[in-house]
Amino acid sequence: MQRALILVKSKSQADTNLFKKIKGHKGVVEANLIYGPYDVYTVCEDASTMGIKKMVMDIRNLPGVVSTMTCLISE
Repeated sequence: MQRALILVKSKSQADTNLFKKIKGHKGVVEANLIYGPYDVYTVCEDASTMGIKKMVMDIRNLPGVVSTMTCLISE
């Protein structure tokens, strides 16, 4: 199973609605609002790296997303 950490920076005032959409996304196993340079911390899982890539692209395309940083988790 592949896992990744996705840090999401959102537009001002978009945090809560964006967070709800991300948390409900298939493959997201953990999501939290955070303070700092990023607004949402997300851990996702998929059977393949390509599945992770699709999740990242889906999240990037959500309204309110300014940027993301993705880190594959090594176990």
